Amino acid sequence: MRNLTFISATFLLLTLTIICSEPSAAQTNKLPVDVGSLVSSTRSGTMTVAQVNELIKKKFGSSVSPTAQALDLYKINYRSRDEKNRAVVLSGLVVLPRGGAPNGLVVFNHGTIVNSALAPSRFTGKSNASEAELATLAFASGGYAVAMPDYLGLGDHKGAHPYPLGAANSPSAVDIIEPARTLANRQNTKVGSRLFITGYSEGGAVAMWTVRDLESKSGAGFNVTAAALASGSYDLSDTTRKWLLAAPTSQEEFVIRLYLTSYMAYYFHKSSGVKLTDYLKPAMALTVSQAFKGNISDENIIKRLALAAVLMRSKNSLANVITPRFKKVLENLDASDPVIREMQKSDAFDWSPRTKMLLINLPGDKVVDPANTEKTMRTMRRRGVGKDTLRQFAIKDASLNHITAVAPALAEARRFFDGGFSNSHD
Repeated sequence: MRNLTFISATFLLLTLTIICSEPSAAQTNKLPVDVGSLVSSTRSGTMTVAQVNELIKKKFGSSVSPTAQALDLYKINYRSRDEKNRAVVLSGLVVLPRGGAPNGLVVFNHGTIVNSALAPSRFTGKSNASEAELATLAFASGGYAVAMPDYLGLGDHKGAHPYPLGAANSPSAVDIIEPARTLANRQNTKVGSRLFITGYSEGGAVAMWTVRDLESKSGAGFNVTAAALASGSYDLSDTTRKWLLAAPTSQEEFVIRLYLTSYMAYYFHKSSGVKLTDYLKPAMALTVSQAFKGNISDENIIKRLALAAVLMRSKNSLANVITPRFKKVLENLDASDPVIREMQKSDAFDWSPRTKMLLINLPGDKVVDPANTEKTMRTMRRRGVGKDTLRQFAIKDASLNHITAVAPALAEARRFFDGGFSNSHD
């Protein structure tokens, strides 16, 4: 959850017709056997050693070591499944260090975007202030190959993006693993057998579900070496729901809540046919219907929502822009509503991972309530997950916000992947 101009941030070839390769699969709603296979790849950019090191110094300072490897970037298309288990072709980015990636493969899941201009597959090596750029610098510079899914509804896929549902978006991360390895083999790039999962914000929750889904699979190729999850909304139906309802302390916080609530309502409108006016008052529903459907930057979407709220005399209160019905649904956790049901299905905190896992967060985060991480830690500890498997790292820098904390979070994830828990705090 990010891309918010009001917290001093700048946000963030081919349209595919998705055709199921086997008619019987479309008729029976069964997935074809080649889900998780590479469809196509195009080298979209190359980053020289000098370019990578210059950007590392600019974005990370001394927290990420310089590299001696140039990086090749590939836009890929691969087979996956949507939230209704239908076969789809998705896009993503794979970054391969020249000379090989002996440390293994990192799957990075990005935070919230609406416009695909900042989707990972659009990163070509030229600095664009995207999370894909930061993940490339943080991990590919250290002898890791990196695979980054665009997700459903982003990049080349033209459906609705299942925001904020980690369970629905996880298959795009699981299914990019084999295509990334296939591409590396075709490029004669040796990638170590170890597999790492990470993500930030919305991507933190997607990453949690990715680990959970991979742990349910058999086969050495799905064994996760370690996972570093940063600032994720792991508890949608309780912690995040209550955060949405809480009175904001500033206009910035109100706009954050408005943006995220609007994105959620728009997804359910597009995917399930619910009326926007069941969730948002008419003036805001009209603004959302126009803002989210076009090729509009995230920054301009937020500006439109904020202006509509001012014109509606919202007084920085979400209750003045959502319908009384939806407010009651949120307050009562009414599972008869599809939004609440899907939020509950995507809760990711109440389980017992076997994978070594580091939860990274920023105390005082105003976009993703830190209580998500705290509740996850408490719940997993009660379930018997000990310090040898699960630890927490808090980014203790009061000058940072949800956006500016991305680089420190990824630097910490890199340190964890390099050396385990030795440099982390519980």
